[in-house]
Amino acid sequence: MDKHAFEQFYKVNIDRIYRYVFFRVGRNETVTEDLVSEIFMKALKHFHKYDPTISQSAWIYRIAHNHLANYFRDQKQNVDLEDVAFSLVGDDGRKVFERHEEDMKLYAALETLPKNERRLVTMKYLEGYSYKEMAHILEKTTDALKVATHRAMKKLKLCFSSNDN
Repeated sequence: MDKHAFEQFYKVNIDRIYRYVFFRVGRNETVTEDLVSEIFMKALKHFHKYDPTISQSAWIYRIAHNHLANYFRDQKQNVDLEDVAFSLVGDDGRKVFERHEEDMKLYAALETLPKNERRLVTMKYLEGYSYKEMAHILEKTTDALKVATHRAMKKLKLCFSSNDN
């Protein structure tokens, strides 16, 4: 195995995989760090199967997606964006709520989108994927994804602005 190649792979992908996991586990840093570590250990173990000519990020994204699915199955919980938003309210709910009010409005607005549109917005704007990377992961054309993401963002902006009133 090429240690330098894996190091480069890790550096390119760590931030977006961290964000991907972070938002799906209720913004819990400890759980995120554990899961991301496990994801990259799996990637290291199977790095000989990685083909960078096929996709720069689809491979690690699939590992992360499957690992999270297993984690939630093992925890016997289904987490959606509403759960994530409400997990922000802790013992001192009022202070936490005030501090994260904008985040909660965004999560509430995201929750109104159909699952496929929510995924596009999340991948593009929260996880930082390019349209090319998204095309590899989702097996769609970049043009189709640009149009679908643009439409989803228009819906999200309408919903978000209506939540401000």
